[in-house]
Amino acid sequence: MIRGDPMNTKRRALPVLLERDFRKLAASEGATVEIECVSAPNPDERFSGEWLFYVVSPAGERFLLVTALARERIVNSPIGMFGLAFGKLNLDHLDVPAVAGAVCTGMRSRPGRSDPLE
Repeated sequence: MIRGDPMNTKRRALPVLLERDFRKLAASEGATVEIECVSAPNPDERFSGEWLFYVVSPAGERFLLVTALARERIVNSPIGMFGLAFGKLNLDHLDVPAVAGAVCTGMRSRPGRSDPLE
């Protein structure tokens, strides 16, 4: 994304969470997970694209998943998407937006069966 892009600025204004805290909040009762498409999947490049994950607390506060360096954690492959959604977050289903700017909502983390928290 281009620096100074209004979408990017809006995302950076959100509260952020590292993976451990993101996963804990996602597993809490009433929390939901959202996925935003930053760049659409490209069929010529094995459907690589860019997606961001958010968790929405039961109170409605939205948090962006970030790396240890507090940068947006961008998932850029279908395998990465499945690994995070089902391996780390143990989501009940996966809705993947395929248009830049689109957001899919309403996914929930199920208790148990995910990778242990580090």
